Amino acid sequence: MASPKKKGWREVVIAGGFAGACARTVVAPIERLKILYQIKSGDQEISALLRDLVQKEGLRKMWKGNSAAVIRVVPYLSLQFVSYEKYKGFLREAGPPTASPVVIGLGAGSLAGVTAVCATYPLDVVRARMALQTEGIAQTSYRNMFDALVGVGRTEGARALYRGLAATVVGAAPYTGLKFGFYEFFKLSWCEHYGIDENQMHGGVRVGAGATAGLLALSAVYPFDVVRRRMQTHKGGARYPSVWSAIVTIAQKEGVRRGLYRGLSLNYLKTIPNVAIYMSLYDITVKWLGEREHEFA
Repeated sequence: MASPKKKGWREVVIAGGFAGACARTVVAPIERLKILYQIKSGDQEISALLRDLVQKEGLRKMWKGNSAAVIRVVPYLSLQFVSYEKYKGFLREAGPPTASPVVIGLGAGSLAGVTAVCATYPLDVVRARMALQTEGIAQTSYRNMFDALVGVGRTEGARALYRGLAATVVGAAPYTGLKFGFYEFFKLSWCEHYGIDENQMHGGVRVGAGATAGLLALSAVYPFDVVRRRMQTHKGGARYPSVWSAIVTIAQKEGVRRGLYRGLSLNYLKTIPNVAIYMSLYDITVKWLGEREHEFA
């Protein structure tokens, strides 16, 4: 197979942002339901929560708050894909010639996940806060993302904008690494089996590879996502002394399945199409831009 064509950073930014915005809009109703379910304790079933939301607000309101989420996800995924391509190139050059693309994808993905999270984390915090405001759970009156950034920093201190970062980084590194690693593995296996180049791969195969990669990666790190949301949406002092303390406390008080893996099935419904769309759409968009011979590098 031919060696992959080097991608220009601008086409990577465009493709990553576009893919992220499209994917996030498609799964917005599931994401809204997931956040509400994660931060609430108790035994209310997902189906009952969904029924209440639709009856009270209507189906169209399931996309409420999506604009704030898109504002966060576009820079996040753009930076994640740019970082991934840069780290992947560095690891290829620094590593042995026989290094597996899967191993390189795993390492580059982990580094890219940490880079993107650290750079955009305050946006994730205020997006979660605005989601609570939208639902009437938090008594705040932020006008937009920028107003929320300033407001949280002024009333709670700059540290509040990074509350839960440790849990996010601990979860993001293996999650993003596994996601990219599995994605590269499935693409490589398909190409080797059929003796084709990656550019000849059908879009449906990329979607399937992305969906499976997202499912496997999410299953491995899901408890950290629950801890992250609990920390982000808590006002005042630290809710838990550490990530490990949070995991132990939630497991003891709420149980492993109902606490640490609360909403996992719902997250599968969100993550599988989300990752499938943005991983495959990113590849397809980069290929499309390359075919139009845009010289962004």
